Amino acid sequence: MADLSVRAPLDAEGLVDALFKRVDFKSAGFDRVVALPRAIADTDSFAIDHDVVIWHCGSPAQPDWNVKAWVWRFALSLTVVNRDPDLNYQLCSFLHETISRWPYDDSTEFGRVGAIPDNPMFELVSIGDIVTTKTAVVRSCTKLIQAGSPR
Repeated sequence: MADLSVRAPLDAEGLVDALFKRVDFKSAGFDRVVALPRAIADTDSFAIDHDVVIWHCGSPAQPDWNVKAWVWRFALSLTVVNRDPDLNYQLCSFLHETISRWPYDDSTEFGRVGAIPDNPMFELVSIGDIVTTKTAVVRSCTKLIQAGSPR
């Protein structure tokens, strides 16, 4: 019999990317949203004329031995950058609500979100100049996601 704790880790980036591809920003009234993983280098150029959502996943880890072997936890860091303070707040509220529903969504090919044990709202980080010297509003948060690997 195989040890159930010896499993391939969850592909957190694949899971989050698949879930973000399901989000219909346009029908929610956000026509200029682009969601980018932190690995994309030219986010400043997008921020000039888009509402940018930058996301990054921490390394998945199994919480403890009392939880089933296919359950993983990882931090999901989110940053929203745009030039309109009101729109920035509305977009952050929409994202918070959307991500809070992920445990109730259908599974993806990368697995499924089971719970969000720590789900804070976005906080204002700064209102100031970015590299392009345009005013930018930045809000961010880090959520703890618990997800299951595909079986």
